[in-house]
Amino acid sequence: MINVVNKFVQAWTSFTGSYCLRVLISLSMLLNVVTGGRVHQPFSARNWQWKKDKKYNLVFLIDLCYGEDHCMHSWIRWTTRQEIVNELSRNT
Repeated sequence: MINVVNKFVQAWTSFTGSYCLRVLISLSMLLNVVTGGRVHQPFSARNWQWKKDKKYNLVFLIDLCYGEDHCMHSWIRWTTRQEIVNELSRNT
C-alpha cells in the first residue's frame, strides 16, 4: 500500500511541476509580447538578444533567479525552433 501511495505522490508531483513550468513559460511569452516582443519568444530569450546587441537587458537578474546561462539556453532553443519552422514553411 505504501508503494502505491509513493507512486501516486511522485506522479502528482511530476504532473503539477510540469504544469507549473508550462504556466511560467506561457507567462514569460505573454510578458514578452506585451512589452513588444515576438510571438512565442520567451522573455529570457529576448533579453539574451538584447545583451548580444549591447542593449539594456535583465540577463543578470534572470540568470540569478533561474540558473547560470538560462537566458542563453532559452535563446538557443527559441532560435533553433524558429529556424526549423522557417525551413518547414519554405518547403511546403
